[in-house]
Amino acid sequence: MDRESKHNDNKVIGQGAHYVPPKSIWERIFRGDKVMWVVIITLLIYSLFVVYSTTAYDLRLNANQELTKQLLFICIGMAAFFFMQSLHWRKYRKWIKVIYWASIALTICMLAFHTGDNTARSLNIFGFDFQPFELLKISVILLLADQLAKRQKSIDKIDIVPPFRKDVWFGDRMKLWERLHRDTIPVLGPIVLACCVTLLTSNSTTFIIAISCLAMLFIGRVKMDDIKRIVILGLAIGIPALLIFGARVGTLEGRFKGYSPNVFAKSAVVASDGKEYYVKPAHETDQTMYAKMSIASSAIKGKGPGQSTNRYLQEADKDMAYAFLIEEFGLFFGAIVILLAYLIMFYRTMEIFRKCGTAFPGLAVLGVGTAIVLQAFLHMLVSVSLLPVTGQQLPIVSKGGSSLVFILAALGLVMGISAQADEGTLDMPKEDKKIYDLTKKD
Repeated sequence: MDRESKHNDNKVIGQGAHYVPPKSIWERIFRGDKVMWVVIITLLIYSLFVVYSTTAYDLRLNANQELTKQLLFICIGMAAFFFMQSLHWRKYRKWIKVIYWASIALTICMLAFHTGDNTARSLNIFGFDFQPFELLKISVILLLADQLAKRQKSIDKIDIVPPFRKDVWFGDRMKLWERLHRDTIPVLGPIVLACCVTLLTSNSTTFIIAISCLAMLFIGRVKMDDIKRIVILGLAIGIPALLIFGARVGTLEGRFKGYSPNVFAKSAVVASDGKEYYVKPAHETDQTMYAKMSIASSAIKGKGPGQSTNRYLQEADKDMAYAFLIEEFGLFFGAIVILLAYLIMFYRTMEIFRKCGTAFPGLAVLGVGTAIVLQAFLHMLVSVSLLPVTGQQLPIVSKGGSSLVFILAALGLVMGISAQADEGTLDMPKEDKKIYDLTKKD
């Protein structure tokens, strides 16, 4: 399903395909793309190593208790995974708007009720820290997929953003409003609102939403002239908005001041293990400095699981998990394996996307896969000091919470669509799907 294809939301490539039932209980459990299953399980195993190793030497934390918490979040996340995997995409498509507006409302509540000097990152609900912007990130992608799917029959004829011409914007006002009301606001409105809300709590989340949605617009066959206008408007509005929001300016300025990509500076003896490292520049943050120290001391083979000697790396189980993995597992098993895992994940989502003959499931898979992998690459670039600190965790691998649950649920959606494509039920018309459901019960 490439950019030039003439698919639409009702086209059924899979018509005539016969349902292929899973043969064994293992096939019923591990439905969908088998390579994706290997990647997900591998990353979950790494997450257990990260949580246990980073807390084993911290006397303030109980390593067994932290490991149990991580296992609990993995179990909750996998329950959400299997639930989403079991649903046909038509069942949750009708709830997308409700989920989107609920996530907007929860994110606003998080910002409104937050107290303290730190940036709002979670909302406490019945003693559970909940990050609503993680749900918002997924819901806005699904809502965009829904809006683009509805317009596939005429997407190459409509203007998502009216041309920048005087006769268009200052001519027939009724015609302009009709264009905006019919296409511009439904397609771009949810993206703009989500970006405005997340800008107050996480610049990097805003960036992930914007880039993921831009990729979906391109694959969703939106005209290149429209995409150019969207990029121009995004830069013209987004950059000033980023600087105007007073709540975020201080954080942004501090992060760039502490940004020091030079890893070849002078060395200094560090008492933790006696090895030589570079001298910390005066403006660099401790977090980035210790991340570089972890990587520099890893060598090729790493120090081994639980053998980290750099005890000063903050957020080693969350924001700097990749640097910590490199220290313990080395260049190959720490750096390259993790990098390849996310590259393979993105490649497999593209393969699942190509199997989809119907627009919505294909665009949903593409958007979710892009958002998860983009977050992973932002995390890795920060960990190796190629980007300023963003606060993005390594998807699936970093210490669990609501973010882990939402990511696994989103991957369950992807794997459910993959399974439906393999079984021949993805593109069934509603009437045939009802008959199939009845025959499967029999």
